Amino acid sequence: MGTWKLNVAKSKFSPGPPPQSQTVTTEPYGNDGVKLSLDALNARGEKFTIGYSAKYDGKEYPRIETGAGAVSGQTVTLKRMDSRTIERIAYLAGKKLTTERWVISPDGKTRTVTQTGANPQGVQVNVVMVYERQ
Repeated sequence: MGTWKLNVAKSKFSPGPPPQSQTVTTEPYGNDGVKLSLDALNARGEKFTIGYSAKYDGKEYPRIETGAGAVSGQTVTLKRMDSRTIERIAYLAGKKLTTERWVISPDGKTRTVTQTGANPQGVQVNVVMVYERQ
């Protein structure tokens, strides 16, 4: 939990280009879940946000996007893999889009997110985002 800032230089985006900035804030949701909000500036400097609240129960929860390139109707599932690893799957109209694996470093200072699959436009993605705790 906490606030995480993307280290663009340590991250890899395919397809690119990478965003100018990205900050993710996570806080507890219920007894076993997370409320996530992401604020970003895309490569053109346009604002983009993502938000959702979900439990680690594998059920679908609504995901809200606003700003440049936002796609409505998405949902996410979360599953805790171990004490430092979470799997998040994004869906659009029931169709699986991307799988993310979040791994917190042993010292708790870095959150590495590996994303694979296809975006809502059907373009294959292979992204590694490195976030640093603020």
